[in-house]
Amino acid sequence: MATQRKKTKISSQAVMGEIKTLAMLTGGVVIGSLGGKMIDKVLKVDATATGFNAKALARPIVLMGVGTAGNLMLKDPNMRMLATGVGASGLLSGVKVLMKKDLLAGLADFSFSGLGEPSVYREPLNLSVDRYNPDLPALSSPTSFNPEEFAHSAMVEGMAEEDLAYIEII
Repeated sequence: MATQRKKTKISSQAVMGEIKTLAMLTGGVVIGSLGGKMIDKVLKVDATATGFNAKALARPIVLMGVGTAGNLMLKDPNMRMLATGVGASGLLSGVKVLMKKDLLAGLADFSFSGLGEPSVYREPLNLSVDRYNPDLPALSSPTSFNPEEFAHSAMVEGMAEEDLAYIEII
């Protein structure tokens, strides 16, 4: 007895709901990134500093706080998704501050340069090969072909011309 599968129908409302959710999350990340840049500009954070920078921690703390507060206080699900995106932006900037590595670096040019090059040793190949010069006899010119030489071959001897025509038709 074969089991029957239920066919799931994907409605256009469900698809639009998922697209709207992704758009709200992405919009929240973009808003959080822009807000974080404004925070860094107001606090005059030095991005080139090599040591620990306490001012740089303000951006992720504020963004994660705003994202968490918005997610807890807002009732509208779309605005909650937007607040979640702002919090995710704070999390990404926190990783960037603490680990000194941007998780999204290299995604804009699709080169994946942040992944690093694989270190594999390969010996250089020597592709120089001696040229092959065969020792072939010289070819005769096409004007030296004489069809009469082939007219009296051993196959044709003893056959009449009618027989040859019959063989050619078949």
